[in-house]
Amino acid sequence: MSLEEKDLEAVKIDSEVTSTTSEKFQDLQPTPSDSPADPLNWPAWKKNVVLYIASIHAMQGPFTAALVIPSFQLFAEEFRLTLTQATYIASIQIICLGVFPLFWSPLASRIGRRPIYLISALGSAVFTLAAGFVHSYGALLAVRALQAAFISVAMSLGGSTVNDMFFAHEKGRKMGVWVLFVTLSPCVGPLVVGYLVQKHGWRSSFYLAAPIHLALFFAHLFFAPETLYLNRRAPGEGYDPKEVEEQQGWSSYFVFKIIDPAPLTLLDFCRPLLMVFRPLVALPALAYAINFAYTNVLMTILIPQVYGEKFHFGPGQISLQFIPLIIGSVLGEQLAGYGSDVIANWRTRRVGRRIPEFRLALAVPGFAISIIGVVVWGIQLQNAKPGKWNVTPDVASAIGLFGEQVVATVCVTYAIENYVPETLDVAAFFAFVRQAYAFGAPFYFSPMYIRYGDTKASGLLAGIIAIAFLMVMSCYILGPMVRNRK
Repeated sequence: MSLEEKDLEAVKIDSEVTSTTSEKFQDLQPTPSDSPADPLNWPAWKKNVVLYIASIHAMQGPFTAALVIPSFQLFAEEFRLTLTQATYIASIQIICLGVFPLFWSPLASRIGRRPIYLISALGSAVFTLAAGFVHSYGALLAVRALQAAFISVAMSLGGSTVNDMFFAHEKGRKMGVWVLFVTLSPCVGPLVVGYLVQKHGWRSSFYLAAPIHLALFFAHLFFAPETLYLNRRAPGEGYDPKEVEEQQGWSSYFVFKIIDPAPLTLLDFCRPLLMVFRPLVALPALAYAINFAYTNVLMTILIPQVYGEKFHFGPGQISLQFIPLIIGSVLGEQLAGYGSDVIANWRTRRVGRRIPEFRLALAVPGFAISIIGVVVWGIQLQNAKPGKWNVTPDVASAIGLFGEQVVATVCVTYAIENYVPETLDVAAFFAFVRQAYAFGAPFYFSPMYIRYGDTKASGLLAGIIAIAFLMVMSCYILGPMVRNRK
């Protein structure tokens, strides 16, 4: 064989390899490179370990915010506060959890997700522990604000971590895990510490949370490699073996470097807020925030107040009423993540291309179930006899959280699918809108329910949830047109 023939044969073989590689990845979105260092090519177990570490991290934000709910009366007695002033110890964290992701997200896009997670967990552990040693109301507020500033990282960064590792056909299920942990956290906090603070005082709740956050630091350090991968070549282009060794070896867990050298500007920190001008992000974000506030936040805030007065419950008994909220959320996610993936993948096969609106079909039952849960919860509370507990309000709260979880997963995943390259900004915007709306809601919940009664107040909030449903349906109708114009 002549030299020219050998060259032609080599070109043919290389072409066949490239073609085979392209066929292998043609049905995957996004298209992975053929490098083992690409997080899209990691084994499933490795992806899932990172996913659950990030999700548990995200859970700690609302978890520590709600951790103080059973202690409101104790705060009022020790610091000589009104119950309203005592609630600010939770409210200060709610707003910080929404604002500070705007600061962390641009940093994570430059130096990577992992260093930010590590800083977050360590800083949060320090300030959570410090909260157990303060002796004034002002100091407790300050320490709680700083703790929330650090732990807020995963409230937005978790969405980017999911996007870094998983393909479009499985994104509903994987994004749903992260969203589920965020949804569960306000319910788990009071449940875990109810009897603890009743027996050992409010400081014990912080002594419990601090080691959890420290354990997250070590979990990220030893078991969660960096997921930000900017060197994604097209399949068949090959990869640098040195790069693979640097990103996969044990040394990569202890070496930190700037991944994206682009300089940070003021615009980078403001960019998530500019999502307000993108209807396919702003509308589902607001709809999700409304539904979250009038199901999850409503019941988390009012259960200690209403059940304590009506059924004469102590902190421990009140904490048990959060179990139905957890059950409803977990069951809802079984439909939300897996179900939305099944619907989206089925319609994609029929049409021949993936359209984000396919996933919104599940928003219809999600909002409907949320409305039913809120209305029935109010009716059954109104009808309950003072001093005589019955299970029907708890069943209704589980129904409401079932629907809320479906709405949450569908809205977050839909918005991210519309702007995949800007996942960090989308997730940070969702966190900001959700927490800002949740911050204001508790200020009018109690006066509303006292003035109008449980049934009418719940009916009014259900009507607002119905308006939120129309926001999402407008995306279903106008989404393709908006994407074509962008």
